[in-house]
Amino acid sequence: MLRDNLKHMRTTKHKAKILQEFGEFFQTTVEASPIGAYLVQEDRFVYVNKALAEMLGYNPRELIEHFSPLDVIHPGDRALVEEKMRERLEGKVEATRYVVRGIRKDGEIVCGEVFGRLIAFRGKPALCGTVVDITEKLKLIESLRERENLWRAILDAAPDAIITVNPNAEIIGWSKGAEKVFGYKAEEVQGKRLEIIMPPPLREKFAAEFHLALKTKQYKHVGHLKEVPCMRKSGDEFPAEISLSMWETKEGPHFVGIVRDITERKEALWRWQNLLQELVRALSTALQVRDPYTGRHQLRVAELCKAIAEEMGLPRDRIEGIYIGALLHDIGKLAVPAEILSKPAKLNPTERSLVERHTTVGYEILRKVHFPWPVAEMALQHHERLDGSGYPKGIRGDRIILEARILAVADVVEAMCSHRPYRIAKGVDAALEEIERGKGTLYDPQVVDACSRLFREKGFRFQTGYDL
Repeated sequence: MLRDNLKHMRTTKHKAKILQEFGEFFQTTVEASPIGAYLVQEDRFVYVNKALAEMLGYNPRELIEHFSPLDVIHPGDRALVEEKMRERLEGKVEATRYVVRGIRKDGEIVCGEVFGRLIAFRGKPALCGTVVDITEKLKLIESLRERENLWRAILDAAPDAIITVNPNAEIIGWSKGAEKVFGYKAEEVQGKRLEIIMPPPLREKFAAEFHLALKTKQYKHVGHLKEVPCMRKSGDEFPAEISLSMWETKEGPHFVGIVRDITERKEALWRWQNLLQELVRALSTALQVRDPYTGRHQLRVAELCKAIAEEMGLPRDRIEGIYIGALLHDIGKLAVPAEILSKPAKLNPTERSLVERHTTVGYEILRKVHFPWPVAEMALQHHERLDGSGYPKGIRGDRIILEARILAVADVVEAMCSHRPYRIAKGVDAALEEIERGKGTLYDPQVVDACSRLFREKGFRFQTGYDL
């Protein structure tokens, strides 16, 4: 019996020692914790750690001796805290979690996330728990929300369509501008593949290119402005300009595109180009009234220049400029006396000198017009030759612009194919032999080859009977 009692006493002392040591460990840990901790009993703080006291701007003794929990709670949140405390004390819940605003000693508001439980302390119910200071976190969240609202307002104010897609090419962002441009509400396209805004013939090609880009990580269209055809909800197609950007997420690359409807711009450009051509034709007509041969010659040269440029695969806009320049290349002949232009005999040196001035006169006339193409330079250089034997400056090689090199070949071919006051037409064969003989010395080889193919392989013939 005595042995059992001694054994029991030793066990009890051991447990007491463990509890004491654990209590010291617990107290040290809680005091050193950056997370606030509290113990409340009978509506008073029994314990407050250093972190919670500093969060509220007090020292622990001030809170324990002078304040109840509700005293440091924001008035707007006191009813919530009272309810949460009552639920635990009445046994309705064992643990709780909520966010509450507190008032610091200096009057500033802090926000804390409370984790609380009901325990027994010294034989009575008590509330204990932790408080995490989330003031800065909430400020950051609010800042991010404000920034998001700002960007949303900017996006919604933009008249262009702004569309965001995920790595599956599914639409996840659709601006107000997109609703106006395409006619779809955001909820109609959310989660749909981007092909919904493309004409059907382009959808399969897009899907293949998108898949390949993801596989190779080569996003060739990102960072570039591109013109593409698009389709509205109504099924109407329209020209659009799109610029793409990309960013990486853990799910993969996401893309945002800014799409601008350029229908009005294209129509305005078309009207401007038509007007320009009408003005140019009016100038050619004015020259034709004075010299019918030159007017007809310019039109036929322009026709051949356009065909050569197309055969060489030049861009459409550059072809347009070559055509306009060819229509005006002899405009300088307005300064040449009409009797010289229509003289039925060979010109003397003085008369030839006057005729050769038409290149510089034409340049002076045209350079004052701000064409988007080198129209004036075409007029100036169309009698220059690769070997420097031409006029007016005797420049050679690549110093002669490509447009003028094309015009030089077309000018010679048309002139030899047409009747002149002092000779009959020599014909297409003779004209082709002339440019092929001068290929690489007088005339650009690529231009000569393109011109020869047009006549010999593709059946090109000058059109006749149309009015300027």
